[in-house]
Amino acid sequence: PPLSLSQMYGFGDRRERGGARAAPYSRGGDEESNPCKVFVGNLSYDTTWKGLKDHFARAGNVEYAEVLEGPNGRSKGIGIVRFGTEEEALAAIDELTETDLDGREIFVS
Repeated sequence: PPLSLSQMYGFGDRRERGGARAAPYSRGGDEESNPCKVFVGNLSYDTTWKGLKDHFARAGNVEYAEVLEGPNGRSKGIGIVRFGTEEEALAAIDELTETDLDGREIFVS
């Protein structure tokens, strides 16, 4: 059977992991509720943080961009982008979802 997005990107069901652990992308504090951050999925394994930053600069001032990697150093195909304002983050969601980046149609949330 095909893998779900959560299985593909390593965000399994909490019940499968015992329930109490934080999600693998959680760093505690109020970082995960930052309204200036967006999640980017379906990235090419060839996408770099610089390419991600350049693509998202169309929506506003990118303060930080990261392509998440697994323990082997290979891209997980997902990334995080932080903007200067919440309005810029919302613009990125509206304007850049389903755009092409390095040959892949990305989604932004």
